[in-house]
Amino acid sequence: MHLLPRPKELHRSEGFFSLTYTARLVLSPTARQAMTAARLLKSDLERFAGIRAELLCGTAAAGDILLSAGSGEGEGYSLTVSEAGIRIEGNSDAGLFYGVQTLRQLLRQHGAVLPCLTIRDEPVFAHRGFYHDCTRGRTPTLSWLKQLADEAALYKLNQLQLYVEHTYCFEAATEMWSAGEALTAQEIMELDEYCAQRHIELVPSLSSFGHLFELLNTKTWCRLCELPEAGSMPSTMPYRMAHHTLDISNPEALSLVEKLLKEFMPLFRSRRFNICADETFDLGKGRGKAAMEAVGEGTYYIGFVEKLCRIISESGRQPMFWGDIVVMHPEALTRLPEDSICLNWGYSPNVEETSTRLLAQAGAVQYVCPGVSGWNRIMNRIPDSYENISRMAAYGRRYSAIGLLNTDWGDYGHINDPRFSLPGMIMGAHFGWSAEELPFERFCEDISRLAYLDASGRCVGLLASLQSTDVCSWWQLVQYREHALGRADEGHGDTLAGLDSAAIHAANERIGKVERELPGLAAHMAPSARCMPGLWQLACEGIKVWNLVGEAVHLCRRDAALAERLERWLRHYEQQWRQVSKPSELWRIREMTRWYAEQLRTF
Repeated sequence: MHLLPRPKELHRSEGFFSLTYTARLVLSPTARQAMTAARLLKSDLERFAGIRAELLCGTAAAGDILLSAGSGEGEGYSLTVSEAGIRIEGNSDAGLFYGVQTLRQLLRQHGAVLPCLTIRDEPVFAHRGFYHDCTRGRTPTLSWLKQLADEAALYKLNQLQLYVEHTYCFEAATEMWSAGEALTAQEIMELDEYCAQRHIELVPSLSSFGHLFELLNTKTWCRLCELPEAGSMPSTMPYRMAHHTLDISNPEALSLVEKLLKEFMPLFRSRRFNICADETFDLGKGRGKAAMEAVGEGTYYIGFVEKLCRIISESGRQPMFWGDIVVMHPEALTRLPEDSICLNWGYSPNVEETSTRLLAQAGAVQYVCPGVSGWNRIMNRIPDSYENISRMAAYGRRYSAIGLLNTDWGDYGHINDPRFSLPGMIMGAHFGWSAEELPFERFCEDISRLAYLDASGRCVGLLASLQSTDVCSWWQLVQYREHALGRADEGHGDTLAGLDSAAIHAANERIGKVERELPGLAAHMAPSARCMPGLWQLACEGIKVWNLVGEAVHLCRRDAALAERLERWLRHYEQQWRQVSKPSELWRIREMTRWYAEQLRTF
C-alpha cells in the first residue's frame, strides 16, 4: 500500500469494501465546515471509482462514507474502512481534512474496492510548509499556484510561502517592479482564500534587509544601498544575488521597509510574517562601515532585525527570519521578540546538525529548512534532496523544532521547472508529518504511483538516475558568460576550464538511456499525467545540449549544428515555461542561449 506521508498506525483487516452507485457522502452535523474536503473527495470518487456519490448532511447508512469532526485543535484523525462503509473522524476540521486526503490516496490505488483497514494518524511537526521562489526569474501564474496548493494539500502540508523581493505591485515603490511582471493584490488575496479552504496558511515572505537589488538599484532608492555605486549596478543574474543590502545607518531605510511591510501584510490572513533578512553580504562594507565598526557586526545586524521584528510584532503577527547570520551570533537572539521564529536552513546532502543544535541551545524557536535541490539545474537532484530533507527533519525532531519548511529556489534566472520539484515537495511533506524513515527506492516508487499515477512505479527512479549528469552546470555557464563579458563578480574566472569531454559524453549516454525509456511510461500512467514524460524528455535534451555547448566553448570549437540544436531546444523550453509562469524573466534564458549560439558560430 502506497501512502505518503506514512500514517502513524495502520492495521489491515480481512475483507474489502466495495463502493456502489448507492454510496452517499455524508457530513455529520459537526463537519459542516468540511465542504472543500467533501468536494475534493466527491471528485475523486467519480474519477477513480466511477461513483457519483450524493453529498448530504445527516446520518450515514451502511455503504456510505461518513465524515465527522471533533471540536479540538489537533490535526489527528482516524479512518476506518469496513465491509459496512467508510468512516473518517478528525480531531478538528483540519484533522478531518487530512483524513480525507488519505482516503483520496487509497482511491487512486484501489478504485471502488478498498481493503478493510484502520488508520490512526497525527503529525510530528505542527508546521509543515513549502517555500516557492517567485522572484529570481519566474513569476508564476495564479492557476499554477493553485495547482501547487492542491498538491500541498494532498500530502498534508499546512503552510505555503512565496518568496518575494520585487515581484509584487507595491504602490509605495512602483519603480521597483515596473520593468517586469509582478503579482497583484487580487492574485495574492485569491490564492490566500484558496489555500485557507485547504487548511494551508499562506504566510507572507518579503525581503526587507538583504536581497533588495531591484529596489536599491532604482534612481529613487539607490541612496539607501550599502554600496555607493547603486543606481548603475549591472542587473545580471549573479550580481543581483550578491549585492543587495540596505544601508541601515540611514534612518530612511527602516522607514521605507516599514512602509512596504505594512502594505504587504493586509493581503494575508496569516498571523505570521517572514522578513527574510538573510545573506546581507555587503553589510558594513560601504556607507555603513563606520557605524558597524563602532558596535561590531553581530550587534549591528541584530539591531536592525530587532527593529523589523518589532514592526511585525506590533502589527499583531509573529516574525520569522532566515537564520544564516544569527547562528553565528546566537547570544543576540535574546534581543528579539520571544516568539520570533528562526528559519534554520541547510541544503547539503551531508548537512550536519551543528546549526540546529546551536540554535536550540540558545533557546531559539526554529523551523528546520531543507531544500528540493533544483536550483541552478534543469532537473532536480532527487537523491540529494532525499538525503538533505531526511537529515534536517531528524535534526528537527532531535532538537524540538516546531516546523519543517522545505524550500525551492530559482537562482540565476529560475531555469528549473517548478513542476520537477514535486518529488522533493512530497519528501518534505512526509518527513514533516511522519517520523518513519523510508528507503529511497521505496520513496521513488510511492511517489511514482501516487503523484504521477504510474502503475509501473518507475518514473521517479528514472529521474533520480539523472543526478550528476549535468557535467556542465547552469552556474558554470552563467559565470563563464559574465567572465567573457568582463563583468564577473566575486573572482569567478573561466568556469569551463577543466571540463572533461569523456565525462560529458558518458553522462549524455546515461541521459539518452533514460530519455528512450520515458515515452514507454505513458502507457502505465493515467491520462491526466501523460504530459509529464514529454516534459522530462525536453529536460533530458536540455542537459545534453548544454553539456555539449560547454564542451565546445571550452575547446573554442565552431559548431553551427549544435547552435541550431540549442535554439530548437529553447523554442520548446519557452513553451514549457509559459505553461506555469508568466513571461517574466524568460528573456534572461533567451539571452543566455543566443549568446552561446553566437559563440558556437564564431570560433
